[in-house]
Amino acid sequence: MKKNKVIIVGLVIAILIVICITAHFVSGKKYKGYVFDNHSNIKAKDARIYLVPSDFNEDKAKDYFKNNVINSYTLKYFFFLDDRFKGTKDIEELLKKVHDYLYKEMQSREEADRLFAVYKTYTYYQQGLYNKTKSWGTPSTLDEAIDYLHKIQNYRREVFGNDIADALFGPSLKSEEYQIRRRIIAYDENKYGAEKEKILDELSTNMWGDEGNTIDSYNDPLNSYNEKLAIYQKDMAEMKSDDERQAMIQQFREEFFTPEQMSRLNEVDSSITDEKKKEEDYFAQENEIKNDSNLDADGKAQEIRKLQDQMFGSEADAFRRRLIIEKRQGQTGN
Repeated sequence: MKKNKVIIVGLVIAILIVICITAHFVSGKKYKGYVFDNHSNIKAKDARIYLVPSDFNEDKAKDYFKNNVINSYTLKYFFFLDDRFKGTKDIEELLKKVHDYLYKEMQSREEADRLFAVYKTYTYYQQGLYNKTKSWGTPSTLDEAIDYLHKIQNYRREVFGNDIADALFGPSLKSEEYQIRRRIIAYDENKYGAEKEKILDELSTNMWGDEGNTIDSYNDPLNSYNEKLAIYQKDMAEMKSDDERQAMIQQFREEFFTPEQMSRLNEVDSSITDEKKKEEDYFAQENEIKNDSNLDADGKAQEIRKLQDQMFGSEADAFRRRLIIEKRQGQTGN
């Protein structure tokens, strides 16, 4: 069913933009104005419903919509309806099933009719968005990424009207816009961490007012940690010793992770270090075998294979496959 494609477009837009931002950073530029800044009606409590899965429960739909069917829960509820009836063969069948379902679930037929009318518009809007995004293409620069968000929301306003479009999609788009703009700053390779932190604070105030810390608390700790590493990448690259770098990394981990999580991360680091040391030892011994003038080609091959089995045990075959792949990639230049 074509609708499945349409739904996917809506879900991957943010991912595509994040990819292009990571790959095409250009520093020192001015980017298009905010779609939603701190003067908008989209607040942290609205974004939380979009960002925190536990803040939405489809079984509570009657409570969500008893006063107004267009609110911060509506889009999440539409996602739920899309998923519940994803096996339908066409839009007509989908709409009939949703219509009947809402009549059973909502407190009144009037409420069900209002919600269904918006969902019907939303369903055809997704088709329109699919066609629009095909004509826009994938953003490849930061200017284009920000402009992409403006295009999406402007199209939504054309379809739903400004008030409904902003209430329906505002929390999701503002959250995505904020993350995109944070990445613009965090991945700037030409600025030091302290300067980036200052700019990030200004961004937070510009978009969320005094609610910036609240929004940031919804972020996954691992994402926050990786962002922190990006913010201070220039500082760490210019440190004189690895001990300094490791001290800063440890400081960041303590900021975002529990002691248990820290312990697991340190175990992973230790395992990676051990594996790296093992491979360095292997290649040193392999080189000695290759340079042994007392062995012919077959003898060297046999000794190298024996060394691999000794050092990597049950992982020896996987190690050999990796070496073959890397050799082929080196030959083809890929």
